[in-house]
Amino acid sequence: MKIAVDGPAGSGKSTVSKVVAKNLGITYLDSGALYRACAYIGIKTASEGQALVDQVAHAGLEFDTTGRLFLTLNGKTEDISTVIRTPEIASRVSAVAAMEDIRTLVTDKLRLMASKTSVIMDGRDIGTCVFPDAEYKFFLVATPRERARRRMKDFEAMGFAKTIDEIEADIIKRDKLDSEREHAPLKKADDAVEIDTTDLTIEQVISIITETASKN
Repeated sequence: MKIAVDGPAGSGKSTVSKVVAKNLGITYLDSGALYRACAYIGIKTASEGQALVDQVAHAGLEFDTTGRLFLTLNGKTEDISTVIRTPEIASRVSAVAAMEDIRTLVTDKLRLMASKTSVIMDGRDIGTCVFPDAEYKFFLVATPRERARRRMKDFEAMGFAKTIDEIEADIIKRDKLDSEREHAPLKKADDAVEIDTTDLTIEQVISIITETASKN
């Protein structure tokens, strides 16, 4: 079984998908983490363009059973689960994710990860490009202000000081970049169920997805 959960930054995709995975006893795959990892590789190796594509192609990226992401680069392995969540990575990831060759590499890695088990995967093009044949598709949305509020809590927990206005401006900019990119833009699949999470609790969204996917 494959469940696709798409939507813009801060709509609640990752938080919800992790719990749904536990509820259904399936694997959670965070596609956004892989694109963030690509941006991190670019910073770590001071590479961009084709040089970055080459670095990503030879890098090892694996999730463990707890959802942590490990990067193996030049023979060294590190847990990058936290470092890829910084504002610096957030500011770079859309440009990296817009690269066609990077998207192809990440999509191949995601399909390989999902080839042997049931999964719930969140991202921006899961239901349209990565798994267009997914049995269940959801598209989460929320107002930019609400998404900024959620992100501000995350940044504060990591010790980063940004105002809600700054975060909202960044989110609106990223929405534009993700929606207008040439390759696999952020887009709701025609057969996806749209859920506006602005005024819903996490538990309510989890319940909607879990109950829908449990019907069969």
